[in-house]
Amino acid sequence: MNTREEKSRATRVDGDQPPRAARPAGLTALREDQIVALDVREDIRGGGEPFARIMAAAAALGEEQVLVLRTPFEPVPLYHVLGRRGLRHWSEATSPTDWLVWFYRDAGAAPGEGSSAERREPMAPRSSAPLDVRGLEPPLPMVRVLERVERLAAGEQLEVLHDRRPLFLYPQLDERGLGHETDEPEPGVIRIRIRRAR
Repeated sequence: MNTREEKSRATRVDGDQPPRAARPAGLTALREDQIVALDVREDIRGGGEPFARIMAAAAALGEEQVLVLRTPFEPVPLYHVLGRRGLRHWSEATSPTDWLVWFYRDAGAAPGEGSSAERREPMAPRSSAPLDVRGLEPPLPMVRVLERVERLAAGEQLEVLHDRRPLFLYPQLDERGLGHETDEPEPGVIRIRIRRAR
């Protein structure tokens, strides 16, 4: 995969705002078999939901492998989701609509430690506030929902407002043991109630 290192217009490490020229040392001399490349630009442009593919690729990474994700925008919510699974990130933009993000394991980071961007996020959202993901480009709706449900306490419920029935979300909720109900309170508005059992 051609990462176009010399043409990168912006580089950020672990969510820090100032651009940095240096790539983390562990990413500078990778063998071809250590790089797992996943390009989801066409999925997103076509209105697809590539979140499940991304999570599957991340879950299948070997100890010395890195996931190089190519997207049409910076996938900031993924930093938190994959950070909770022990993956750090380093990103570069080759153009405003072409991002390469490297997800990798840091031997010094325990799973769940994540990046500095993750540590700055509040960990206790108000469960009573609905989550409105209407108008967001895939995979952001699924990412935002899964971020929130991970923080649900026993007995809490999250209400999600969506443009459409999120068919790829339901298996993710089932795998996590979460109950869910979907209805359409008004035309064009899909409401999903997600609950964690006591």
